[in-house]
Amino acid sequence: MGSRDLQLRLLDRIARRIVDEWYERAKRSYVTQEDSREVGVEPEVKRFHRRGNHRIKFSRRRELEVTYGLGALRKDTRLCVEASVNNKSAGFDYDQFTGRLRDYYWECRHEKPWTDPEFDHFSFSDLLHFDPRMSHSVSLDIRKDKADIIRLTFVLSPRHGDRLMDREELLKDLLETYCLAPLRRIYAESYRER
Repeated sequence: MGSRDLQLRLLDRIARRIVDEWYERAKRSYVTQEDSREVGVEPEVKRFHRRGNHRIKFSRRRELEVTYGLGALRKDTRLCVEASVNNKSAGFDYDQFTGRLRDYYWECRHEKPWTDPEFDHFSFSDLLHFDPRMSHSVSLDIRKDKADIIRLTFVLSPRHGDRLMDREELLKDLLETYCLAPLRRIYAESYRER
């Protein structure tokens, strides 16, 4: 796949698909907007789509209030994937959370998880650059009277980007397993310990 615009649209479409599939799995256990009209309670799961940013929000009274995001963007000439989590919980330990993210990504960046012969020699870091230190690929936006946002920005390798764009399912797997799943898991662990 050639042009950067087409590649950006593909990344955006994959991010949307990941959030939609997650929503479809989650709605079995949460009250949706459609359900809320029937049962008369607030929705516990919602999804939002905007070009470049796809989000899923979980809101269960006294138990959970979090929004995860996944999107595609361009920074200068580079294509990026951004995973994010919005945190509203008081007493959340950002230092511990970002430390866990850093430790996880330092450890797994050289893993080669694919069995496909065309990709089995590539590590995560060969395909997506990510420096898990604060203010490098990790940012924290603390907002008064709103949820704080932790963003992880992964840069698609220009060397392997075209080859990766031709393999949509592999690209989807990369975004889900390397960009979003660790953020979800580490946030949930940190949230429970607060």
